[in-house]
Amino acid sequence: MANNNLSTEKPEIVLVDDNRDVSDDVPEKAPHARVIDSFHVLGLTDDDVHFYENYTPEQRKRTMRKVDVRLTPMLAVLYLISHLDRSNIGNTKIEGIDVDLGISGIQWNIVLSLFFVPYILLEVPSNVLLKRFKRPSLYMGILVTTWGVIMTLHGVVQNFGGLLALRMLLGVFEAGFFPGAVYLCTFWYMPRDLASRISWFYCMSALSGAFSGLLAAGIAKMDGIGGYEGWRWIFLIEGIITVALGIMTFFCLVDTPALSGRWLDPEEIRFLELQHFIKQGGRFQDEAKEDKYIWQDLKACVLNWRLWLVAYIQFCQSAMSYGTFGLVLNCIRLDDIKAP
Repeated sequence: MANNNLSTEKPEIVLVDDNRDVSDDVPEKAPHARVIDSFHVLGLTDDDVHFYENYTPEQRKRTMRKVDVRLTPMLAVLYLISHLDRSNIGNTKIEGIDVDLGISGIQWNIVLSLFFVPYILLEVPSNVLLKRFKRPSLYMGILVTTWGVIMTLHGVVQNFGGLLALRMLLGVFEAGFFPGAVYLCTFWYMPRDLASRISWFYCMSALSGAFSGLLAAGIAKMDGIGGYEGWRWIFLIEGIITVALGIMTFFCLVDTPALSGRWLDPEEIRFLELQHFIKQGGRFQDEAKEDKYIWQDLKACVLNWRLWLVAYIQFCQSAMSYGTFGLVLNCIRLDDIKAP
């Protein structure tokens, strides 16, 4: 999935005056710093600068095309299935899960809402844990396979308590996927190229919303087979598909550039590692100062009103996605609607 808008121009590299008497507390003013493509970078050798500057636009385009083909489609498919798994409960409502389990309206709303408690609370801790894994594909594979098993267990649930527990567990393991996918992408893309890749994920969520109802309607026709209701088959089949994709994740999802020698040339790996190093600002003087800059960046994000505006827009857009639409359809008697 190569992007025609990918920036492949050679970066402008400026050497900051090494003889200035400046404080090491500010990376932009630190000695031995270089300005590369608007990033202030510490710790680059002359050999690294020469290699990065002379990596041609054709080489950059070829390298990023290989990354696009190997990384973006796999993450997009996994995001599609995660969106499908968390929202298919609305389709099961149409097929009568609430009636079969004796769930009242209030209990149904509790089931829908409590999924998001661990989903929201565990996104950041999940990425902290992900950073401890040398191979991100291992952690992501565990997440996908586990929530696939949980989704499959939805098909044998017998009461409100069991459904509630499974929805909360689903939220626990789905919480880490999207932030983990974005974190993995940061190893491969510069900020200017990252947004277009993330947009593929959102395209997949829209695609899941487009065909999830049709898929659920087709599966629900298995009602009575094996003694299971149609809504149980929706959970069982979609859960098994997720487990299969989770197992594929261990083998097909790429890790960091340093661990991708099977499909990248040494020069391509070096370029991608340098690109990541430059984006991070290079090597700080010590970890304590690096942590200081990270917290400053986090504070700036939290206090940015544009972030909250976009979050509110996303909230409004998603309000009908997670089980609500199925509840509305279940209350409408379509047979009574007549054409004018």
